[in-house]
Amino acid sequence: MTRSILTICLILVVIAPAAAQAPAPTTIPNDRLAGFADTAELALAAPVIVRATITRATRLSSKAAPDVAAGRARLLVTASVSNVLVAPGALGGTLQYLWDAPLDSRGRAPQAKGLDILAFLDSTKETGSTRLISRRAQQPWDPALADTVRAVVAEQRSGKVPIIRSVSNGFRADGTVPGESESQFFLATTDGKPAALVVQNRPGEVQRVLVARGDIIDESAERVRPGTLLWYRLACFLPARLPASAGGADPALAKDWRDALTSLGPCGKTN
Repeated sequence: MTRSILTICLILVVIAPAAAQAPAPTTIPNDRLAGFADTAELALAAPVIVRATITRATRLSSKAAPDVAAGRARLLVTASVSNVLVAPGALGGTLQYLWDAPLDSRGRAPQAKGLDILAFLDSTKETGSTRLISRRAQQPWDPALADTVRAVVAEQRSGKVPIIRSVSNGFRADGTVPGESESQFFLATTDGKPAALVVQNRPGEVQRVLVARGDIIDESAERVRPGTLLWYRLACFLPARLPASAGGADPALAKDWRDALTSLGPCGKTN
């Protein structure tokens, strides 16, 4: 009797189907812009920025696109331009480019035809052929995103916002009242125009972080407004630590530098 029960158990073990393993989760690439810094980076880099509607999208075979990344499909896109935000000259009404579109969890490419988009493009040829400047250079149309792009481009064209290369020097002076001080950090710019980050400490008051863009640091120095080209160039390109060559060995000066960066907030740029 014991032998029969054992035999039945062995048979059940052999014929019972193995538990199905759950498929590994599929990571869907995310091409959405995380914030202002991502938008500014695209707006500053793209020679051509347009609003358009995709009229045709053909998926290329793996043989025709052997280098496409995992989780993506390469589409040949034809788009009809409805509005030009940025262009160096006249632009045709139809553009054509390749888009490495993210696949969904089932491995399917998006239904692209009819999509209203904002595209950041390289210079176009007479035939209308062009390319996206990055994998995230095609975004769903969003009026707020377009307004941000226009503002960034307008600030860039004004020539009033310096391109920051580094911090060249810094010094700190105590005021006449205990606890009062001012630190000034002189920034190196690509055009050589003066720019300084100023940190003011006064007893009983919130610390002030200002930017001066003249030869003399006076009342014209202004606070840095988030969501502006100046903010982007400061928050995203200044070093996290004050270099020794700029006074980083001075603990009080180094602290004011850290406080200034904290006041600006994190850059938030993503890859």
